Amino acid sequence: MLRSLCTVTASTKRNPAPVAGRIGAPVTSLSSLAVTPLWPAGAETVRTLDLNSPREFKECYHVPMTTTLPDVLEGDILVVGETDYPVHYVGEWTDDNIPCLHIVVQEVKGG
Repeated sequence: MLRSLCTVTASTKRNPAPVAGRIGAPVTSLSSLAVTPLWPAGAETVRTLDLNSPREFKECYHVPMTTTLPDVLEGDILVVGETDYPVHYVGEWTDDNIPCLHIVVQEVKGG
């Protein structure tokens, strides 16, 4: 089962609701989210999502201990260690009757 591979602790950030037409800096939305390590996006993910960008895409999975999925949305920021990754895609699927999340993020390369 994929749950045993969820060995990385991540958190998410999300922009707060606009106030007076201004959007504030992202704030922590979720903490202590157990995910798999970030892996380079597989060929099937690249093909399915039609990823065509100079940025490198990575993917991870979250398998909850219960049947309740956390609130992770496209546009959030996944934080792993000291690195922020914009969330490009979030998909739900089932592993042994447990709902799971497939999270695809972008690694913006400096330079």
